[in-house]
Amino acid sequence: MIETRARVLLEDLERLLQDFIHKHCVTHDEYRAATDILIATIRAGEESLLFDVFLEAAATDVDNIGKAGSLAAIEGPFYLPDTPVLQPPYVLPQRPGEEGDVLIFHGTVTGADGKPLAGAELDMWQADAKGHYSNIHPDVPPFNLRGRFHTGDDGAFEIRTILPPPYEIPKDGPTGIVLDALGRHFFRPAHLHLKLRHPGYQELTSQLYFSGGEWLDSDVANAVRGELMITATPHDDPAGRYLSARYDFTLAHL
Repeated sequence: MIETRARVLLEDLERLLQDFIHKHCVTHDEYRAATDILIATIRAGEESLLFDVFLEAAATDVDNIGKAGSLAAIEGPFYLPDTPVLQPPYVLPQRPGEEGDVLIFHGTVTGADGKPLAGAELDMWQADAKGHYSNIHPDVPPFNLRGRFHTGDDGAFEIRTILPPPYEIPKDGPTGIVLDALGRHFFRPAHLHLKLRHPGYQELTSQLYFSGGEWLDSDVANAVRGELMITATPHDDPAGRYLSARYDFTLAHL
């Protein structure tokens, strides 16, 4: 038998959609056009992109209500499990001569009681300087700018990567058709993706944005939140110019 909550949600959604059809006098041709769009997203390899753009941030906001620890953020459609485990000093996997400004991302991971969490896993992924993701875009080597690393005994972490740019989500497929019909742009602001894990604590999905960047106020996914902002600070070093950004994570107990 289907679980009670699932049944409640599905039956309520069914009623809402039926009411929507009657309210707006949706014709059968319009209904079929909508279902064709949903089917086309799968055939086009967009998977959850359409739903992530319109709905994921709202579901994440619900998860954050009354939640202890750092604010959770959307995952997006480009996460991959089982990425390479890195060894210190940590550098996110890159091609030789990887384009983009060097970014040193660092911070701490603690419990809600402020206790440093040694050995916490950070699972990180991001776009390259062209806004492309490995294992998604064919021009990027597998697992480029994807990897897992860990905090030290003091709960601190540091990893070298590049500053990601804003980018357009795929606009030539079904999701693009819907956004174009609404007259909306396709841009996401620059961001870093992370998942954090530690035994006895809730897994945290985070997405961090850079203050002062483009598209923060009109993110196509409506996912930017003030608590998820970081600042990229420039530094001059004999070895070359780089940027640094810090974020301190707090994990909630299970």
